[in-house]
Amino acid sequence: MHDARPLDHYPSGSHRIEARDAWVWIRHKGAWRKGAIHCWYVHGDTWMAWMQHEDPTPDVPWSAWGLYLYDGVTIRRRHTPAATAHVEIPPGPDAPDRITARLRDTGYRVEPWHHPACGTRALLIG
Repeated sequence: MHDARPLDHYPSGSHRIEARDAWVWIRHKGAWRKGAIHCWYVHGDTWMAWMQHEDPTPDVPWSAWGLYLYDGVTIRRRHTPAATAHVEIPPGPDAPDRITARLRDTGYRVEPWHHPACGTRALLIG
């Protein structure tokens, strides 16, 4: 697995958003380290995290700071797992009527749920 990608600065015109659920794991210098996001910078579809994280040197007592590109793989929520799914349904008359997706080890499970008006549906539970 690759490390989180550090950035020198955020692009001009980026929007700053205060962080919620700030406690994360970050992949940095070949290992997972505890971190905390202080704010997000958003530019179009790109999200960047301004954060602090544990320094890889064991005798350094303070945190390292940096701006990192958020991809959902190298920076992950620490206390609550997050699932991201991107599904493209093939167009056309021969398109399948069902798509099967595999959830990775995210801590989520799928259970059937019945609603009187809608019938039985799959429910994603975290």
